Amino acid sequence: MMRVLLGLVKGLAAGAAVAYLLVALGVAQSGALSFVACALVGALVGIICGRPPWRAETIWTPVVKALFGGLVGAALCFVGRRFLPDAHLALAAPVGSIGTHDGSFLSIAVGVLYGIFVEVDDGGSDKPPADKPRAEAQRPQ
Repeated sequence: MMRVLLGLVKGLAAGAAVAYLLVALGVAQSGALSFVACALVGALVGIICGRPPWRAETIWTPVVKALFGGLVGAALCFVGRRFLPDAHLALAAPVGSIGTHDGSFLSIAVGVLYGIFVEVDDGGSDKPPADKPRAEAQRPQ
């Protein structure tokens, strides 16, 4: 359960940061930038969730997680724009309204969903690894 909450928080932070950037630039409702924003969130979540990059076996593990996360983010953006109902929520004056097809909403959703998945999948074990007994060197007799 702790991995789920950790993935939710990390994914929410990455998605909210990109959503804030979209709203601050005034391009939250742009269609093409929604895909770019969600791909960016997927790549960020791929790096920050799960096993940290400095504890990876190779440098390519976080790189592949980021590339795959970008593809997953763009795919989830497509699914969200295609199948979610187009609902709008009126917010405070600087933001205006936010819709379910906007990049700001979809980037948060992608961050949360993919963050939970990556953290649960690649988070590792909570238990410390047990010491393995060393194999005795076989001596020729």
